[in-house]
Amino acid sequence: MTGIILHVTRSKKKYFYILTVGISLLIAACVPPESGSYHDSATYKDAIYSEIAERSFTYEGPLRNPVIVIHGLLGARLTDFADGRNVWGNFSYESIARGDHFARLAHPMKQGSPLHELRNEVRSSGVLEQSAIHVLGMEFHLTNYDILLDVLKNCGYQPDVSPLPSNRHFPSLFVFHYDWRRDISENACELAKFIQSKKAMLQERYAAVYQLRDYPVRFDLIGHSMGGLLARYYAMYGGKLLPESETAAFPVTWEGARNLGKVIMIGTPNAGYADTLLELNRGLRLVSASPVYPKALIGTFVSYYQMLPDTSCRAVRYEDGSDVDYFSEKTWEHFRWGLLDPEQDVWLRQLLPGMSAAAERRAAARDHLKKCLARARQFKKAMLPHTTPPQPAELKFYLIAGDAVLTNQVLEVDRKTGAVKVLKTETGDGKILASSAVFDRRNAENWHWQMDSPIRWHSVLFFQGGHMGIMNSPVFASNLSYILAGMPSK
Repeated sequence: MTGIILHVTRSKKKYFYILTVGISLLIAACVPPESGSYHDSATYKDAIYSEIAERSFTYEGPLRNPVIVIHGLLGARLTDFADGRNVWGNFSYESIARGDHFARLAHPMKQGSPLHELRNEVRSSGVLEQSAIHVLGMEFHLTNYDILLDVLKNCGYQPDVSPLPSNRHFPSLFVFHYDWRRDISENACELAKFIQSKKAMLQERYAAVYQLRDYPVRFDLIGHSMGGLLARYYAMYGGKLLPESETAAFPVTWEGARNLGKVIMIGTPNAGYADTLLELNRGLRLVSASPVYPKALIGTFVSYYQMLPDTSCRAVRYEDGSDVDYFSEKTWEHFRWGLLDPEQDVWLRQLLPGMSAAAERRAAARDHLKKCLARARQFKKAMLPHTTPPQPAELKFYLIAGDAVLTNQVLEVDRKTGAVKVLKTETGDGKILASSAVFDRRNAENWHWQMDSPIRWHSVLFFQGGHMGIMNSPVFASNLSYILAGMPSK
């Protein structure tokens, strides 16, 4: 210790040596070294981005794919454009106590009309970046997509909803919001139109700035939860609606892949998830203190049925272990599930105000359920593995999923009463199983070494977070930024 003179006896030298070493170690522990130690076992909260990474973040040019964010189930505001009233996004007892609120929020039902023709004035009006639930004078804030969008802005992507800074010539960050109640293939058709409009705009800007005419612009898609299914469907079929007939041929074309580079799925239920069946039979509660949205209302949402667990998962069983055919309307009729529960007529009166007779309402509900299940069977079949034609080599699928929360995996159905309860949980993000996100077809009866997925993944990453919390981690931010700005697109 420079500048200090100590006089010690010989007998005390060893104690002085021990004291000196101890002080040195304490100082070393308190003052971080300029360069890392081989024995540094600390973890650090934030990433330090290199000069090369920072330069990649600031790059603007045709080699950098623009990004489109696609939210998941419940992730967009819904507005009645007839009078401007909020239908989804203002969560309070007051907002849902209005007599016609559930009627507005429900997917329209009408016998004799295909699902894609059943429309009203309720449409999506923007992504839910944040939301608040008002209960008994208290306010609960829910994080939605604000953190994800901030990560992308920090990576240098320029939102199309903000004025361009002086050093930018065109936007590179877009958000596709959609009516999450509706058929996923319908929304893929809307996504196709959205991509074509943004592509035309960027081609015009590239021609003006870089003298590149008809540049083959490709987009990177980031789909959270159901948004990942929408992205994958678009990649496989482009803007093509599922056919009306279940028996009609519907070959995969990879038409959408022509406009894509990377598809990044976050917490996506590629093999479905068990909570869909639970909520279709119990209703939906956003947080523990919030009001319950009745199962008759939830049962009108077409997309819910399309995310039921894949049959290969054996996720719904009777007490004896045999499988329940939950894609059959006969099962729903037998157990009076969801929309067909006679006690739900009190809600059906609100959802179908033009029908005065209970029998008429039940017939409309049964017809709607039948169409939803048929659409779900079609969607599941369309999303199964296809070897011809194979996934294009230039299209890269990435997955970011959670593996830190016990998540509902297997449900048991009482054969006498139809009551549904959770039989088994497994690792996931609290909503989506890790195995569903990967679409791992292995199970206890059919186990073998390593993952067996029909999706050709370029990379799979697991983070310890809940369904929305996956995106709140600095580890997520650094990995997503590298996938986008560091990993080659070709």
